[in-house]
Amino acid sequence: MTYGMSNLNGTQIAKREHIGQSIHDILTTPVGTRVKRRDYGSHIFDLVDSPANPAGALQMIAATAEAIERWEPRIDLTSASVTPDMSGKAVIGIVGRIRDDGEPVAYAIPVGGAQ
Repeated sequence: MTYGMSNLNGTQIAKREHIGQSIHDILTTPVGTRVKRRDYGSHIFDLVDSPANPAGALQMIAATAEAIERWEPRIDLTSASVTPDMSGKAVIGIVGRIRDDGEPVAYAIPVGGAQ
C-alpha cells in the first residue's frame, strides 16, 4: 500500500518509509530556517560543538525526542540513541511504534558533516 511521495524521486512510498522521511527532515532542519514556519525542525544543530560524551549524547537525545514529539504525531518514540564520531558526524537511532497500527519501526538518521 502506498502512503506518500518520496522527496528524492517522486515515487510512491509506504507509510513506514514516509514516517522515516519525515523524521529525517525534522531532525536535519535547524529551528529558525524554514520560512513561514520558523519553529519547525530540531535543536540538534545548537549542539554542534557539544562534547562527544554521555552528557552531549543525552542533550542530543532530548532534542531528538522533543522534535519528534512535536512534529511527527504518527509515531510513539520508544528510545533514541546517538553514535558520535570524531569527525563531527553522528547517527541518531530511533525506535518506536506507529500509533495507528502498533507496527514497530527503527530508523538511523545521519546528522552533522556533509550529508
